[in-house]
Amino acid sequence: MSVENSYQYGPVCVHESVRGQGVFEEVFFKSLESMDRFPIMATFINTVNPRSYAAHTKKAGMEEIGKFEFNGNIYYFMAIGTDHKRK
Repeated sequence: MSVENSYQYGPVCVHESVRGQGVFEEVFFKSLESMDRFPIMATFINTVNPRSYAAHTKKAGMEEIGKFEFNGNIYYFMAIGTDHKRK
């Protein structure tokens, strides 16, 4: 993974009044479509945010490829190919 073949995505915050209505999925997959000049999308999620982790793994299909610590927090490092399609 490099600057030439990947891009950083996020953060996404969905208001509670529209959660569960597909807003996250629309934003996520539109990002994949619009940034297809890069083969890889990457993001990171704080380990204290299980809702975000579940959305990115279950709804979007991202994979956890590692963890890292920064400023006293531990983050999941996530990635997915931009050719990934909705299930």
